[in-house]
Amino acid sequence: MQVKVIMQKENENTLANAISQSLEENAKKAYFFIGNFKETGYKIIEEDLIDTKTKLYFAIGIDKRTTTRSMLEGLLNYTDDVYFYSNNNMNEYVSNICVFEYTDRAYMFVSGSNISESGITTDLSLYTKITYDLKNATDKAEYKDQIKMMLKEVEEAEFTKLDKKTILSLVENKEIFSTRQYNHSVMSISELLGKKEKIEEPKKEEVKEVAEDVYKTDVEIPKVDLSGSDISIDIDIPEVEVEDKKDELAIDYVEDKIKIPEGIESYEEYGEEEETKPEKKEDKIDENNELYDASMANDEVDFSETLDINDMLFSKAEVKLDVKASKTKKKKAEKQEDQVVSSKKINLNNVSNLIFETGAKNAKEEDSIKVPNQVKLMIPDFFGLDEAESEDVNGTLYKVKHISLEIVDAKENKTYKDEDAKIMYKPKQSFLTYVSDMLKNVDYAEEDIIRINKISDKEYVIEVINKKLQEYKVWSKLCNQNFRASTKKFGVM
Repeated sequence: MQVKVIMQKENENTLANAISQSLEENAKKAYFFIGNFKETGYKIIEEDLIDTKTKLYFAIGIDKRTTTRSMLEGLLNYTDDVYFYSNNNMNEYVSNICVFEYTDRAYMFVSGSNISESGITTDLSLYTKITYDLKNATDKAEYKDQIKMMLKEVEEAEFTKLDKKTILSLVENKEIFSTRQYNHSVMSISELLGKKEKIEEPKKEEVKEVAEDVYKTDVEIPKVDLSGSDISIDIDIPEVEVEDKKDELAIDYVEDKIKIPEGIESYEEYGEEEETKPEKKEDKIDENNELYDASMANDEVDFSETLDINDMLFSKAEVKLDVKASKTKKKKAEKQEDQVVSSKKINLNNVSNLIFETGAKNAKEEDSIKVPNQVKLMIPDFFGLDEAESEDVNGTLYKVKHISLEIVDAKENKTYKDEDAKIMYKPKQSFLTYVSDMLKNVDYAEEDIIRINKISDKEYVIEVINKKLQEYKVWSKLCNQNFRASTKKFGVM
């Protein structure tokens, strides 16, 4: 038995990568004892669950804050051996152990982090890798005892086997996160259609009120004789003085308007010769003004002419700017021009470059570079697997395309050529693979960049760009799209 403590930090030596490699190697069995299993962590692991032949076992903790219905339903798509413990109770299930069992060995990863995206990729975290040699009788016996003990604890503790009915019950009882967290008084459509029983409230006795029709015309109005009574009704009506202002109406005019003398009712009687009209100022062009344009001095304008709006529009190319800027302003303008990137929609049928951040090199697959299926589906013409032949490889049917491959190690400034390289893809697999013996000569680490350049349908170039190189910054800016099940990015050109 070997024990190794590993430090995970900023996507280096990640637990996610360790789990992924273990599943890719098709272990016989895999056990996940996870107390806090978040959906973000599940999505990273799920990418490798799709194609694995490994028999899976899950013992997980659930709660109403982080556990989702979609995650539980997803786990049942890969295995029936899913057991859960409700962490909504006083005592919680705390464990993060992943075990992978092979014919001749077994790996056990013990971590203190939550199984979440950051917990298994970017967080600063220590986890332990224990390796059991199953060919050794002592190691094999100790491993078997450990697994039996953990499985027995799950059976004896308050774990429940998960199925679809149980998931519905968890949602109804609000033991897992769900959008149905509140009871609303508004009736649903099914209730309105009578598909659900309604709780009828006891009916109150109706009090019939007969409203009198005050508008009936056949009502007799009684006559009362008040002639001999002493009743007197006094109504005080205040006197309102209304001033007669007919003769006092005055019109105030603005100072530059005409004042009409008393006794004259209209302008006609007053006479045109008495009007003081404002003087008209001639529109003179100031030739000294900075906006003056000598080329337009003799232009005549016909105000009766119809204007065409198209003649009034102009484009940026037709405008000339005479800017007298200082040297500092010119430098700023030049920098801004350098930063402008003209972009257009990429025709995915004509992509010639694929750039992506890679993981650490797998010691057992040194002759291959994997490309996630997400990229293959996005730019299928780049790989051209439709023309690939079907070949039997170790009892499994693959699509195989034979290519000429040039491999460039940018860090060591070395180039390798392989005329018998391959692009391989197994149906329903989550990735395709570039395979070449020359790839064994090139080292790459977590977050280094792989650039695949398609020269022709049968000729490719793979360049490995180390993250310490100056050109790495340029290529990393082109990686602007996220992989679905990873924090790494990729881009196409």
